[in-house]
Amino acid sequence: MILFHADDYGLSEHVSQEIHALAAEGYLDGVSVIINMKHSVPALQSLLSIHSANSKLKICLHLNFMEGHCCADASRIPLLVNSSGYFSLSWEKLFAVSFFPGLRKKYRQQLQMEISAQIHHFLNAMPDSYILRIDSHQHTHVIPVVWDALMDVLSSESLACEFIRLPTEPLMPFFKLPTLYSSYGLTSWIKNLILNICSLRASFQNPKSVPHFFALWGIMTGCHMDVERVSSLFPFFQKYGRGNRTLCLLFHPGQVLYSEITPEYNNPAFLEVETSENRRMERDTLISLHDIILSSLQKT
Repeated sequence: MILFHADDYGLSEHVSQEIHALAAEGYLDGVSVIINMKHSVPALQSLLSIHSANSKLKICLHLNFMEGHCCADASRIPLLVNSSGYFSLSWEKLFAVSFFPGLRKKYRQQLQMEISAQIHHFLNAMPDSYILRIDSHQHTHVIPVVWDALMDVLSSESLACEFIRLPTEPLMPFFKLPTLYSSYGLTSWIKNLILNICSLRASFQNPKSVPHFFALWGIMTGCHMDVERVSSLFPFFQKYGRGNRTLCLLFHPGQVLYSEITPEYNNPAFLEVETSENRRMERDTLISLHDIILSSLQKT
């Protein structure tokens, strides 16, 4: 099975509008929703109108600790936010904290509070029949200290969770085209490897909450899912979507406009990516290749 998924719905009004249009036109099987931004809840209400008409559209909570304002009481999570309540974390910092027992315990406790707040903020906007599905901005939920805090919340609050996305992106397909090696960069290779290791740890710790035979594609080529690259790599990825396996193509097809920038967007590195024309390019790729990819898989 092949799934087409869009991350970062709710990041801005324009991002939500672009993803909403793709979902309405049937290009998406799933959407991940950021809940801690100014326009998140109104955007989610709009998305639910599509969900009510198309129950196959899977909506996930996109836990976010990288930017925006916290959902918990800022005074209770000073390790996670600045004096204004905006997140002041990085992926590298959370990963490093995971290996220092004293710090890890403190961060784990504060992460529990924020995770719980984001989950309930999200669930309050969803229909009563909805069963929680979870992933995260920058895949931070599989970082050991964050994963443990998430498991604490799900267990202590007896929250039913249908699905937790693990960023298990196969490496082998990328080795098939040497001409693309230099376009990934060393950081992408390292990121892929670390996320796979973290995902393996997570799957061993809580096998009931994670999908089996699930592969994600869109990490090494994140925000660079152009038509040529996806077309070239798909023959090597398609086996992960056959039989009882699921291949999820991950896109970021919503672009933040410069006119939308407020103090919420307090991570310059992220903002550079989120305002990039590459996001519009990913949207065009999704539209161009959606039907071609599905039909090619059916023929094999």
